[in-house]
Amino acid sequence: MKTTPALGAVAVIAALALAGCGAAEPAAESPASSAPAEARVPETNDQMKDESARGMAATTYFYFDAVNYAQKTGKTDLMLSVADGCAACEAAAQEISAVYADGGRIEGGQPKAQNVLPLGEIDARGGLTAVVPLMSDAKTVFAQDGSVVEETAWDSQGTIFTAEGRFEDGAWKIVSLEETPDAELPE
Repeated sequence: MKTTPALGAVAVIAALALAGCGAAEPAAESPASSAPAEARVPETNDQMKDESARGMAATTYFYFDAVNYAQKTGKTDLMLSVADGCAACEAAAQEISAVYADGGRIEGGQPKAQNVLPLGEIDARGGLTAVVPLMSDAKTVFAQDGSVVEETAWDSQGTIFTAEGRFEDGAWKIVSLEETPDAELPE
């Protein structure tokens, strides 16, 4: 892919803007990449320890920020740190890890949770279900040699995920995450 001066300037401006958003660390450099990109390391916050729908929402937002970070760097430990028995979370982490382990890289595809909307109240076991309207950028997965392995177009409609969380030992964990595009959003 040829980089134009205008794209280079946009990348520099974006990198400078993100520099103030938290700690940054170079992405895992692979032979397929021309240069490592800076990636903002997601930070936990005190709201994630709040035994309420607000705490569940903060943890869900953190999870998707951690997925963004993992896609840019190949490092999945942060996204898995807030998952407990979540098969979809573990599968996503394995897919990302496999790309980087093979010397590839992922460009784009970062999911952006638009909102986290609880369905009901926290149950007696500390569980809460929420729907998450989500938008994702276009995504390209590259092999070690730079060839395109997979491309996913941007979908202007986005999708909806249903997340199940559990509050235990002073923190929320995501126990299930499923794409449910036909789910209805609460008012």
